[in-house]
Amino acid sequence: MDYMKSFGSLSLGSRLKRLSDRLVHDVIRLYQSQGIELNPTFFPLFNMLHQQGAMTVTDAAERLGVTHPAISKIARKMQQEEWLSKTADPADERRQLLALTPKSERLLEQIAPVWAAIQAQLDALISSQQHPLLESLAEFEALLQEKGFYTPVVQQLERRNEGQQIVIQGWDAELRADFRRLNMAWLKRYFDGELTERDQEALNNPEGYYLARGGYIWFARNPADNQVVGCVALARHANDRFEIAKMGVDEAWQTVGVGRRLLMAALDKARETGASEVFLESSGKLERALQLYRNLGFRQVPHPQGSSYYERADIYMTLSLKP
Repeated sequence: MDYMKSFGSLSLGSRLKRLSDRLVHDVIRLYQSQGIELNPTFFPLFNMLHQQGAMTVTDAAERLGVTHPAISKIARKMQQEEWLSKTADPADERRQLLALTPKSERLLEQIAPVWAAIQAQLDALISSQQHPLLESLAEFEALLQEKGFYTPVVQQLERRNEGQQIVIQGWDAELRADFRRLNMAWLKRYFDGELTERDQEALNNPEGYYLARGGYIWFARNPADNQVVGCVALARHANDRFEIAKMGVDEAWQTVGVGRRLLMAALDKARETGASEVFLESSGKLERALQLYRNLGFRQVPHPQGSSYYERADIYMTLSLKP
């Protein structure tokens, strides 16, 4: 088993590094078998100077999409091994141009067929893939450039800290409209605003539908602006059996722990009342919510009635609260 694969996207950098190390190791062996002494890590700069001619470190860094210090470091090593030279730019003596040396030019005749053979094998591997690697890599690089990585992660961590400041509170009649608003938001987003008779009853009269029948409702409120950003209901079906229902979190506050805190409030209350089981009905479209349920111990089982009253619900999950 390749355990690194089980880490999912968290291992992306490590897997790319592992792949790179494997390829570089094999290229070193290939070079050695052909009497070539070039370090494979020199290839991008070496080949670009061969194709484009002399250029500055800044130009090389921009064209290759790497940092100026990285090109400077490689250039120094290549200069030490006499693969390239630095000369003043005739148009501006303050600028230094990188150029291949006669030693490099002589190597090109020897290394060209090796590069061709390497490319042919890599192209053959890529062409046999269901999702060609180079196209996928280019797409990922473009998305990374457009959406970023460091800044969004930092922002998400900051939002998670803000999420810890969210206040979870019980039913307040003044928040009835927020209960409907938050639930209509996900119904519109995922199910074209589909409303059954039960939905109408629950959203228009939550006191009668939930509270009067022994259930509960909680809200998540942002103390910074007093806005309600989430809600959840706990519907009583028997003295020892409850349903998690109508959980909605404002899209701007998802992924920062608000849903988890709402769900924990409901589960804590169910345990407090002596409930033996909590169940819920959901949809395969709600991947983020399903992952939260699984993380908290819910398990998918066949629907006890064979299918749900709600056409949108294709998943039935239960959580045993028995000690």
